[in-house]
Amino acid sequence: MDLSNLDKRFKKMTNDFPQARKNLIENGGEKLYRKVLNNIDFNVDEHSGKLKKGVTKKIGSGGGYVAIRPNSTIAPHTPLVENGHKLVRGDKVVGWVSGKHMYRNALNELADELEQDAEKMINEMVGDIFD
Repeated sequence: MDLSNLDKRFKKMTNDFPQARKNLIENGGEKLYRKVLNNIDFNVDEHSGKLKKGVTKKIGSGGGYVAIRPNSTIAPHTPLVENGHKLVRGDKVVGWVSGKHMYRNALNELADELEQDAEKMINEMVGDIFD
């Protein structure tokens, strides 16, 4: 491979990278979003549906990040369900309600898959340059 061809491939890669990164971020965000909803379905005995309605996905303006987080206006009780809370009767603490960790567990369960998706994207972009 001559240097001009290598230079063209590097230019193509640097031009394609922003969109590839944005796609990776958006796809990862969608996976996390669906996993959080799934965790709520299977781990939380919820009757109002507000926990699920309160799950929001925010993609950064440049596509550089995605945040899956609760909307405190729709579901202000999410931190109590996620992290656990004291069980109070009257003015006495009578116990502890364990957290369901819908958000934390989603990230932990998908961490390897998200990493593999990133590696795949890099390999697709760089893989044939050095062949």
